[in-house]
Amino acid sequence: MRRQFAIGSVIVALGVVALLIMGVRQSSSRHMTLDVLLVEAEQVTDRRIQLGGCTVVPGTIQWDEYRHRPEFQITDGVNEIAVRYTGNAVLPDTFQDRAQVVIEGRFSSADSRFDAEVVFAKCPSKYEGQNYEDHIETLDNTTQTAEPTGT
Repeated sequence: MRRQFAIGSVIVALGVVALLIMGVRQSSSRHMTLDVLLVEAEQVTDRRIQLGGCTVVPGTIQWDEYRHRPEFQITDGVNEIAVRYTGNAVLPDTFQDRAQVVIEGRFSSADSRFDAEVVFAKCPSKYEGQNYEDHIETLDNTTQTAEPTGT
């Protein structure tokens, strides 16, 4: 009886380890830029990768009939590739023309398309800061108008 229990425990432990290893491999992704992706296209085809440093090419977003899964082009300023969103999440409001994006999914070198399961987007105009001098001037003006006047 003890021997059967030990053998069963070992089999269950090996199964859990195998599941953990497979889960880590499937969820891990290699981060790269578009120029590196195009150079290493054959080596990374059908591997999960994260692609950053790109913007959405203006006028290329084509939505499906339910406005859920768009196809669009991204560029790094030199190179450009097609992207198809295959995820199930609602895309952020910041996903629009010229938005900076980081996408995660798989690249197919056969049709030169990236199937993105995850899309992170930010609108550059929302994150552009003022230069330092303008910031100081704004702080000075705020401080001067906030000071109470004496009588």
